[in-house]
Amino acid sequence: MQETNTIFEDYEAWKRENNNLITTLVKNKSKTIERFSPVLAVVDYLYEKNLKEKLSNDEELIFSTGFDYVYDQFQIIESLLEDNFNNDFKKLEACGQTVNLLLYINDFEAEINSDDKLKQDIKKLNDLEDSVNKYLSKGINAPDEYFALLDDITYSIFSKNNIEIHTVDQIFYEIAIEYGIYSDEEFINFDPIKLKQIS
Repeated sequence: MQETNTIFEDYEAWKRENNNLITTLVKNKSKTIERFSPVLAVVDYLYEKNLKEKLSNDEELIFSTGFDYVYDQFQIIESLLEDNFNNDFKKLEACGQTVNLLLYINDFEAEINSDDKLKQDIKKLNDLEDSVNKYLSKGINAPDEYFALLDDITYSIFSKNNIEIHTVDQIFYEIAIEYGIYSDEEFINFDPIKLKQIS
């Protein structure tokens, strides 16, 4: 029980500490967080629900998984903002599609690292990540072809091993639909993400 409370307390502290960045990204409907906005929406929904009633074990797991994911994504975005874009949000946003590409690569790398039989395939993803980081270090977008290259690499890895992959953002989008946060087949939107300061 104490561990669960700590997770929610950690989320409160994280949201307070990152309120300016979260608010800026959400209010500007940033492309850098568009892909994982369902995760933010579900985590906030479960946080609010926990204030009123005890969550089920499954909901606690969804919350902790979602929070861990959001925390990691924001760490990457915050590092890029500081190190590559001199805290200039507009410059970061101008490279939003490439930031998203980098986040997708990181997702797939994490998935591969969690499966011993896939680890020999990670070099191509690592090389692609290095190339994408070179573009971001110059403050420019990678070519559109890099998205197709990522598709080719991941398709080759997962089809060769007969694995069907579902990314975290896809899974949480389905969860958001189940909770009624999004209507069925609704395009991801930012309205459900709560912006109020947690007191």
